[in-house]
Amino acid sequence: MSPEEQPTPGYHDDEIDLRDLALMLIEGWYWIVGMVVLAVVAAFAYLAVTTPTFETSFHAVPASVSNFSGYNLMNGFEITPGEAYRTLGNRLSSFQNFERFVEDNQDRFRIDPEADLGQVFANRLTVGGLAADGNSQLMMNIGYRYPEGEEGAEILNDYVGDTAEQVWATLRNRFEDHNRAQLASLFNDLQLQKETLKRSREDELFTLEQAIAVARRLDIEKPTTPQQFGRQPSGSEVIYANIGNDGSLPLYFMGYEALEADRDTMKASIDDGLSNMMIREIEQKFEQRKRISRLLSSNRLYGVDEGVEPNHTERVVDVVEYAFRPASPSEPPKALILSLSLIVGGMVGVMLVFLARFAGSLRGYREMKRG
Repeated sequence: MSPEEQPTPGYHDDEIDLRDLALMLIEGWYWIVGMVVLAVVAAFAYLAVTTPTFETSFHAVPASVSNFSGYNLMNGFEITPGEAYRTLGNRLSSFQNFERFVEDNQDRFRIDPEADLGQVFANRLTVGGLAADGNSQLMMNIGYRYPEGEEGAEILNDYVGDTAEQVWATLRNRFEDHNRAQLASLFNDLQLQKETLKRSREDELFTLEQAIAVARRLDIEKPTTPQQFGRQPSGSEVIYANIGNDGSLPLYFMGYEALEADRDTMKASIDDGLSNMMIREIEQKFEQRKRISRLLSSNRLYGVDEGVEPNHTERVVDVVEYAFRPASPSEPPKALILSLSLIVGGMVGVMLVFLARFAGSLRGYREMKRG
């Protein structure tokens, strides 16, 4: 070796030769292969004991306004598509509603009897899209996670359908309560108007009684005029000048005979035929409300009970996509777990190769020191 190639005293070559590393890994191949096999076996064992979890979802938007035309027959009450949409979404996200459905369909669920149903509800069901973001259209997204062996897609569709039926019944009851309140209000208005008209007739009857008393005192039996009444036996003529501002004569000039006949007729029919334009309008509205009430009682109201979509889900919302069974489980992700097992097993194997080589070099160094 030439003087130029001689290493400088105190100098240590720290460079790592990649060929040495490659040879080291090749020599320790059994560590790498062994750890990869062990990691893959552990991954398969984990997949074997873990119950696969599937995910499905239901999507819907607010229904057409025509779906609720039966509720909007009369002024003062309205059901909007957005109101029905949010009512359904709020009901679906209610734990009490989910609990009721589970109790009615216990044989369809795979739930540990010891499990907390509230935690199951929180882990399995998600409801989103009840509020629009900016100008975007409302889109309800209902997700359901379920274990293998459970018909999760059918359960979710039935859960939405059952809840939609409850929502429709709630809307119907609200409309029926409103109609009942309107009937009571119209009945009270009708009674008030009739009572007012009756009091008006009683006032007229009192006026007749007063006129009859005056006519009898003045001995006016037959209809007369002030000029005829003013002719006195003495020959002097008196003209009665108590004439109304509108030029009409006092009522007693009709004579007590005609006034008494009018009074008797009014007394006999004071409670009959109580009607005027306002009363007739109220009676017409009252009859309309009564017809609606009869149809509701017999479940024959068009637009509410008849002439509507038989599927309650599609009455309340416009379904974009029903839930369906996915082709593969969402958890555990088999491909990901196996890939990670290969990577982790290889990395641990390489580390063991380095540790084995270091342990061997350490023993050689110790023997050299002893020698």
